[in-house]
Amino acid sequence: MLFNKSIKSLIIEAQQQMSHSFDPLHDLRHVERVVKNVKKISAPIKLTQIERDALELAAWWHDISRAINNKPSMIWMAMFDDNLSALALLFYTIKYRIKNKVALKTFGLLMCNGMITGKIMTKIFANKKTRLLLNLLKDADMMDLMNINRFYEATQLAQMSKKNLRKFRMLIWYNLNSNILEMKTFEARIYIEEIIINFLEWISNKENYLWHEENFGKDWIDKTINKLQETLGEITKLNNLQQKST
Repeated sequence: MLFNKSIKSLIIEAQQQMSHSFDPLHDLRHVERVVKNVKKISAPIKLTQIERDALELAAWWHDISRAINNKPSMIWMAMFDDNLSALALLFYTIKYRIKNKVALKTFGLLMCNGMITGKIMTKIFANKKTRLLLNLLKDADMMDLMNINRFYEATQLAQMSKKNLRKFRMLIWYNLNSNILEMKTFEARIYIEEIIINFLEWISNKENYLWHEENFGKDWIDKTINKLQETLGEITKLNNLQQKST
C-alpha cells in the first residue's frame, strides 16, 4: 500500500513507540500481526483508498497507549486504551503538522473503537461504512488472541510468577466465555476458523498439553479444548450457511 509522506511518518512513529511497549502481549509484534490481519480481511471488500489507509493506520496506532503507561492494567487499559491512542495520534498529527483526511478519519475510528465512549460515539457520528471499518479493525485485533506465537509468549510470561499464572488462566476463561471470538465480519470468520484449528492442534500437542495440565489441571485443559471445539463448530456452521446463501 502506498502512503504519502505524512502518513508514513505516523506509521514510523507508531512502530518506534510500540518497539518499547510496556505490555509484552501488546507490543510491536502484536500490532504488526493486526495490520496484516486488517489487510487480509479487508482485501475483498470495496473501500476507498482513504478508508483503506485510515483502517491500516488505525491498526498501527490502536495500542499506542501501551507504550505510554509503564504499568498497563489489564482492566482499565482495556476500557480506555483506544481513546488514549487516539489522543496520542492527534498529538503527533499536530506535532508533524499533518493535515489530511486519512489522519482525521483514523482519529475518529480510534475514538469510536473505545470500550467506554465507543458505542455512544459510533451511534452519533459513525455512518454505515465507518461501522464496517470499525468491525474490520476489531476483528483483526481479536484474531490475534488465538495466534500461536502470541499464546506461546503468554505461557512464557505465566511461568514467571503465580500472579501471572492466575492472570493467564483468567484471560483464557474470558476469551472462551465471552463473545470476543465471534467475528463481526464474514471475512474474519473465515480466517478465525483456520486460526482455531491451528490453535487446537498446537495446544493438543503432547508437550503443550502436559504443560497446561501441570499448571492448571487435567480438568481445566480438557474443558478448554472442548470449549474451543464447540466454538469452532459454531463458526464452521455459520460460515457454511453464509457460503450457501451467497
